[in-house]
Amino acid sequence: FWSKLTLSKMKNSASAPKYAASATPLFCRYISALVAIQRGSRAVLVPQGRSQVFLGLTSDLHKTREFLYSVSTVNEIEIESRLLPHLEGQFERALPILFIGAGFSLAATNITGTPVPAYSDLRNALWDVCFPGNTMEDSSSLQDLYEHARLRHPRELKDLLNRLLTVDAEAVPEWYSEILSMPWYRCYTLNIDDLLTATSRRYTLPRAVDPISATRIASPEAGVTASGRELEAVHLNGTLEDVPDHVTFSLTQYAERLARQEPWYLRLAADLVSHPFVFIGTRLDEPPLWQHVELRRARGRRGLRELRPRSYLVTDHLDLARRALLAEFNIDWVPMTAEAFTKNVLARLKSAGRQGMALLKARTAVTSVTADVPEVAHLASAPQQSTDFLVGAQPVWADLQAGRAIGRDCDDGIWSSAIQMLKRSGPKGLIVITGTAGSGKSTSLMRLCLRLVADGVHVGWLDDFTEMTPRDIRRAMKSAGAPAVLAIDDADIYGLELSPLIRELLVSPTCPLVLAGIRSGRVDRVINPVRLEGIAFSEIAMPPLADPDIGLLLDTLDRENRLGILKGKPRLEQEKAFREQAGRQLLVAMIQATSDRRFEEKAVSELLELPETSQRIYVLVAVATSFRIGLSRDEILIASGDSSNESLNAIDQLTRRHIISVGGDGSLRARHRVIAEVIRDEVQKIGVLEPAISGLALVAATKVDPTLARSARPWRILRHVINHEFLNRALGLEPARNVFGSLEQLLTWDFHYWLQRGSLEVEFGDLRLAEQFLNQARGLAANEVRVENEWAYLLFRKAIENAHSLDAPLWVGEATEILFDLMNRVGDAYPYHVLGSQGLAWARRGLSNSAERERYLKGLQIRIEEGCGKYPRAQDLKQLLGDVTREYLGIAVGH
Repeated sequence: FWSKLTLSKMKNSASAPKYAASATPLFCRYISALVAIQRGSRAVLVPQGRSQVFLGLTSDLHKTREFLYSVSTVNEIEIESRLLPHLEGQFERALPILFIGAGFSLAATNITGTPVPAYSDLRNALWDVCFPGNTMEDSSSLQDLYEHARLRHPRELKDLLNRLLTVDAEAVPEWYSEILSMPWYRCYTLNIDDLLTATSRRYTLPRAVDPISATRIASPEAGVTASGRELEAVHLNGTLEDVPDHVTFSLTQYAERLARQEPWYLRLAADLVSHPFVFIGTRLDEPPLWQHVELRRARGRRGLRELRPRSYLVTDHLDLARRALLAEFNIDWVPMTAEAFTKNVLARLKSAGRQGMALLKARTAVTSVTADVPEVAHLASAPQQSTDFLVGAQPVWADLQAGRAIGRDCDDGIWSSAIQMLKRSGPKGLIVITGTAGSGKSTSLMRLCLRLVADGVHVGWLDDFTEMTPRDIRRAMKSAGAPAVLAIDDADIYGLELSPLIRELLVSPTCPLVLAGIRSGRVDRVINPVRLEGIAFSEIAMPPLADPDIGLLLDTLDRENRLGILKGKPRLEQEKAFREQAGRQLLVAMIQATSDRRFEEKAVSELLELPETSQRIYVLVAVATSFRIGLSRDEILIASGDSSNESLNAIDQLTRRHIISVGGDGSLRARHRVIAEVIRDEVQKIGVLEPAISGLALVAATKVDPTLARSARPWRILRHVINHEFLNRALGLEPARNVFGSLEQLLTWDFHYWLQRGSLEVEFGDLRLAEQFLNQARGLAANEVRVENEWAYLLFRKAIENAHSLDAPLWVGEATEILFDLMNRVGDAYPYHVLGSQGLAWARRGLSNSAERERYLKGLQIRIEEGCGKYPRAQDLKQLLGDVTREYLGIAVGH
């Protein structure tokens, strides 16, 4: 059978001689087997190359051929035509994930000079620890022995495993280094030995190995993403450092892990359907692993495309039942040993490996803290790119270069302001372009940048796709080659740090001109005139569509065949349709005028027309986009709770239909943030927002760790979705509690989690729970400003709720002292707000004596006046001052 298959591949093939050489011995062995079978004797195919032993007694030649086919291994033809081409393309993009089990380590030697033990050897060694001097019972399992040793002989168990599973680096075979030198996206291992790090010590690898213990949720060593600088090696069952209590060996430990949320297993579940895996040294029969491998289940309903990347299980033996099972998960069997796979497959993929490593190095450079600010000249390098800008997508550089984004009447005024500021000596100044959502401010800012580049000006560009912290920006802009102009779209993403950041940039030696695009409603929150005192500042508001703008827009829509229902109508009627929308955003005007449907109605109907799985994913992406966050495919799978081929198909369909868009960094977003906000508000209105919020929180919670900078992307996502005020406003008290409860196991070590959970109860819920949660936060970060502030808030609330308690005045006194101290230490109006609002409530509820109340209110008034002087733009403080003053005057006038 195989000889015929081999010879059939020879036609018109440059590899015909190689195929012929492969076919001849196969054919000869086949004929020998058939002769032997016809004579009624036992037929044996001796192992040659990659062939297995065939042992059979039959005279049925048809069944013999079928059996030969069923037990044949991957031969040279299969490697050439299927395995190598697929893995080559995957390694070039650094996508495969290495997954290794116990069999992977058997060729290594431990520090005692013996091979790393197999299952039976380790079981025998554990028997001697548990029952020395007794005869070994074959029925005893490794798991039971480990559990007994853990409970009765923990020190002996730890010493034994460290001796047997600590690898001697000098004796590590070289082929291990060849495997680890490939550009793996990540590595998962079921082993607790230190073979991977020993290999890294013995050989010079392209990337050092970063061992991560998955059994320690808040492990300081835990990584957050495959950055490329190091090879993440995730030990799913723990490491030697976790012996004896924090590794997964016994049945009770497996049961415990199956019953709780496991952040790394959640990551594994998403990786399984989004990356090709190479499994080595495992038969894939571990219970916690299969809980998530099952999510890579069969293709799904009829008609779905197979989008699960093909994966491979490398082992020299696999029974037919498990092979059939794995085929359902799109996992192919490669019947080789790990060493043979290295020499016969990976060795032929070295060129692809070098390309993949170069790609990883490039990714590392992009995410490095020393990365330069992206330049407009480099970003605007694909003018022929086709987009859906005219039907509501976010603008990209190609939209301006190809003429899809029209020039506005106001653009000349923006240009003049920029040129005047550039001519200044010393600090140039700040231009803020404001406008409502979808008004065209991003497009005008981009047009200004392109005009400056055309004039030879060096322009840098930052937006919510740029992963640079304020610290990174400062460092980059102080370098000798820093751009002369820095444009920041959606600049309010930097929050309260924006004003000090702009000031530091403007007075730096490079003295750049700073351009910022900010939504009208957010300008006052992030632009602080006190901090920008002495800086030239110009604010330009985007106007409604002017008549010339409407004319240009109609010409563009007509040219690009996007007029919709306006196609063929008289020009005056077309202009009237737009003029009726001209007082609105540019985006809304375009969609409503060309579809004759309200913008919000069209966006919602687009959602409701989708199948259930697609709806769930679209809502998730839209909610993330409303927070200015893009999601990767694996993050969508984690957040949606469905890592299946059906979900992959839904994501693919949504992108192909341009309902969601793919960013330059590969992240997925709604095609415009205004549309995303409409979707978010609609699902909130009908009460189905909680799953999306919970999913986003879960994604972030699985990626944060104590060593990760708080400005990093996972922390930004987490801050958005567990903000107690947002959760209560968006979901209500009980659903908000559910979100916090679902994250407790993952974030028990994080003070900010307990702070937000406690704050929810302080302001909207149960004060007893609030005290418990805030005490958790205080235990983790006793001197943290926000924790102290909220603790003072809690003390005031306790006093107000228990106004007749003897402790109430003491609680108020302690809270006041804390807030006075914060007022002197931190540059924030919030302590004044807490003191004013809660102090006023205390005066009304807790002070019955009018003279005492008058004195208290007078002191409160003085303090809030001080706060208003420090923070003149804090409108809530001004309103609070008015309330306190009226209350005070009411008592004083009465006297």
